Amino acid sequence: MGKTSESVQAGTSRPGRLLAVLTAATLLQWLGSFAIAPLLPLYLADRHISAAGVGVVMAAFFLGALLSQYAAGRAAAARGHRGVLLSGLAAYAAGCLGLFASTGVGMDAVMRVLQGAGAGAFEVAALTAVATTVAPGTQGRAFSAIYTGQLLGVALGPLLGGFAGEHRMDLVFLGSGAAAVLASLPVLWLLPATVRAGSVPAASTVAAASTVATVSPVATDAAGSSAPTGPAGGAPPARLLLRRGVLGLLLVAGCDGLIAGVYETCWSLLMERDGASTTLIGLTFTLFALPYLVFAWPAGWLADRCDRRRLIGATTLVLSVTVASYPFLHSIPLIILLSCLEAAGLAVAYPAAQSLLAQECAAGDGTGRGQGLFATTQTATTVFAALASGALFAADPRLPFVLAALAALVTAALLPPLWREVAGTVAQVQARSAAGGAGVGPGTAGGPDTGREAAGREAAATPGRP
Repeated sequence: MGKTSESVQAGTSRPGRLLAVLTAATLLQWLGSFAIAPLLPLYLADRHISAAGVGVVMAAFFLGALLSQYAAGRAAAARGHRGVLLSGLAAYAAGCLGLFASTGVGMDAVMRVLQGAGAGAFEVAALTAVATTVAPGTQGRAFSAIYTGQLLGVALGPLLGGFAGEHRMDLVFLGSGAAAVLASLPVLWLLPATVRAGSVPAASTVAAASTVATVSPVATDAAGSSAPTGPAGGAPPARLLLRRGVLGLLLVAGCDGLIAGVYETCWSLLMERDGASTTLIGLTFTLFALPYLVFAWPAGWLADRCDRRRLIGATTLVLSVTVASYPFLHSIPLIILLSCLEAAGLAVAYPAAQSLLAQECAAGDGTGRGQGLFATTQTATTVFAALASGALFAADPRLPFVLAALAALVTAALLPPLWREVAGTVAQVQARSAAGGAGVGPGTAGGPDTGREAAGREAAATPGRP
């Protein structure tokens, strides 16, 4: 066996090691990032930067991610996730060093762009690696592990940042960069250099099942045109990304991005309005993360067993209520209690959405493109919301929260008709694939590799199977 083959086998036969490395690296990167994020708006305000200027600097991070995420998804699928992970961490660390040396708001914004480009590439590569490595029946729990690493960073980062930021904010910038360097070490030492995400069996397995959207071997995209599906038919990934399932997920991504942009710019300002200290503001992030950590494992199990469409729709409705409520509440304990409810909902929503995205995009390099498009949509709306919400907050603190909540309500209303024909569980994918196989022969677009054979392989697939 050649060197390349050995590397590929190492990457695909040890998904547990891959998941452990990605979770540890994600924890370190998010810990450093959230040591900065809660305090940066206040740090900028102390330097006499207006609320609109704060919005520009905060939005710059997401602009950087917007520029990198789609390309990162394609690169991770085509060339392997290791290089993209390391490049993203290096860019983020360089942005932290630049913030330490920054002399003005313009340079602050440029360094935040660099940070965002690195963090965005890292996140997309990590999620693509999971989507193309882990068997479909356990993807919910695998994605939940990655998000647990993120939320642990959210829980611990603000505490560390709040302690150091009270005295020396520049040390927080250096510490965040050091965390990114540490995150690169397990990636560098423990992941093989030549694994291509597209070579992992889980991706091709779920593609064989998930591209049969109906009994017919021909899928219809959102525009009404038709295209052959299945591995033998080779439906182009661009056509797969027009499927109704993906379009609904892009709505979810846009909604999440709007809410994230509002929080990024306005949360600390809202807490300060209600009399919260810098330490308490950091603590609100930690308390938000704790319920997520408690619900992470059962939420991943739910995403693997229950209808993902209903889980996403229900949690989107919960979001619309919680986001709208915050600016009308002047009791910080009550706000924290409500944020805990929101965190529990997000613990369910994130792995469910990622599992559904992997299902709907898994063909060729469609997974990488789908992850990139999902992240790009989320980031684009975050940039818009972070830019606009600073000015909206200055006009009326309730406006940005109410508008984001309205977007969540509209999204929840649009999802059921969009996802009526989308399979919500792995069992439904298998059933539809089996039904499609009854009428699909070797001469059809689906080819001999679809139908009951594909469903059987789906049921038998394991992450370590060559």
